[in-house]
Amino acid sequence: MATPMNQTSSNDSLETYSIFWLDASVNNEENIEAQKKLRNIINQFQTFVDPEEFLDRIRFIQQDDLTTLIVSGRMGRIVVPEMQKLAQVSSIYVYCFDKEANLQWSQPYKKVKAVCTKLDELIDIIRVDQKNRGRNQEALAMDILNRSSTELNDIYEQLLARQCQTRVTVYRGQVLSIVEYKKLEKSCGSIISLNSFLSTSLNRRIAERFVQQNKHLCASGDHVVVIFEIEADPAVVRMKNGNNRRPFAQIDELSYYCEEEPEVFFMLVCIFRLSEISHD
Repeated sequence: MATPMNQTSSNDSLETYSIFWLDASVNNEENIEAQKKLRNIINQFQTFVDPEEFLDRIRFIQQDDLTTLIVSGRMGRIVVPEMQKLAQVSSIYVYCFDKEANLQWSQPYKKVKAVCTKLDELIDIIRVDQKNRGRNQEALAMDILNRSSTELNDIYEQLLARQCQTRVTVYRGQVLSIVEYKKLEKSCGSIISLNSFLSTSLNRRIAERFVQQNKHLCASGDHVVVIFEIEADPAVVRMKNGNNRRPFAQIDELSYYCEEEPEVFFMLVCIFRLSEISHD
């Protein structure tokens, strides 16, 4: 059932999350305090006072970089119609003084999740919506399992039965395109989603060997080789019934590489917080 660790594919479908705030008053004292609170929810954060500058920036974001937009009522009238068409903008929140007037013009746009006149209300709504997004990712993983073959269900059950019971630190060597790597650099401190199975090793030397064996793939300058160091805690993903939402397990006895690699395998649609990027 195991996928070998030594794979050069970079198709793990990295998803990142960010907040853009467009408002002529975005940098006043009250809003700066709000920005600090919002960074605790999604660390990747940018502010804009000019609609044209904002539009130029948002159009160059890749579709799997999901962006939340906070916008004033006045500027919302300018940019929201365009944002409704962009896949990379997942949700919009209008922060304004006149709630009724802004509810009227924003009502046709499904991406507008709330119109708020108080910053605390805005922050609370975004916090709840971010938690719900995580739950939706979990539901997606389960839906994939329910709709897929018996083999997928078997993998889930085997991982659940062998779930790691304590916190583990694991490693994975991987080739990334420069585009993917730049995306990760911009997302340090943010949440990323890996929409695939994930094979890792408890032995860092395995990942280091992968890096050495695949350095030649980076000669053209459009790819890099990286080592992911992942700290995984079963308590974080444990549900009330004791099972885990996204099980991960040491599967040496099931793995083709069992003799040389203590392998830990992660279920579909894992979500991680990217804490740090370091360079040799």
